[in-house]
Amino acid sequence: MAILPRHRLAELGRPTLDRVLCAVDGSRASAEAIREALAVATCATRLSFIAITDEAEGDAHRVASLAAHRARQTLEEARSLAAARALPAETKLVRAASVVETLIDQAVATTLLVVGSHGGALSAEPPNGSVATALAGRAAGPLLIARAGAAARGAQPRILVAVDDSAAAVPLAALAGSIAAACHGHVHLVHVQGRGYGSHTRHRLAELSTALIEQTGSEPVVEVACSANVGAHICRVAQDSESSVVVVGRRQAAARRSVAAVDERVVQDAACSVLVVPTPAA
Repeated sequence: MAILPRHRLAELGRPTLDRVLCAVDGSRASAEAIREALAVATCATRLSFIAITDEAEGDAHRVASLAAHRARQTLEEARSLAAARALPAETKLVRAASVVETLIDQAVATTLLVVGSHGGALSAEPPNGSVATALAGRAAGPLLIARAGAAARGAQPRILVAVDDSAAAVPLAALAGSIAAACHGHVHLVHVQGRGYGSHTRHRLAELSTALIEQTGSEPVVEVACSANVGAHICRVAQDSESSVVVVGRRQAAARRSVAAVDERVVQDAACSVLVVPTPAA
């Protein structure tokens, strides 16, 4: 694939997020999702919080995964936290049987969906994996899976971006740059492959670095490594560098099955938050 000229890089790299949509359920993971949603809210034009309950109106004896009164309370707490940061926020309570299907319907391609990774209704629904894992393979837009980790320890988060040397790396780096600029963070580009790299890869990494300097005002860390297990290596680098979030791409061709191998390993094993971004099929 030919290297894109700079003006095309700038065009493709411009983030197109309409809103940040954060799913809440009152759990500790939900609180982390709210915290991270507030941190990245300036990257979008709207901030929304959604709670999903399967409790029917007037059925006081049914045991719900998330009670309606608790859902309302959690939404109000989230809105208050946003107001304290001068961020206007919308709230929505939805009654539905499926958390996954509801969030997929609510989050379109221009929405950054934020969910917690453990605890409460957001982790218990699918029989073969968590809600976060299911969404990572199906969400139309970027998905931020929030976990308590290195992000809580520092005011300047480190955003690790796993990139290859294709044009698919451009929107990943651009979204990471937008978040870094909003949160006063740093970007760390990591390219992992099973053999040495040539001029094409060096050129791509140089272009991504230049675009990030212009976007954030600081030079990203660039790392190239050789490993047969890409996902495991990315998780190890994220842990060693105390990264706040790992950004990985998901080929859209893989959307009808489970998460692609590298993405799945990072989503399941990364100690920090993970941002999964759909990218065009190669």
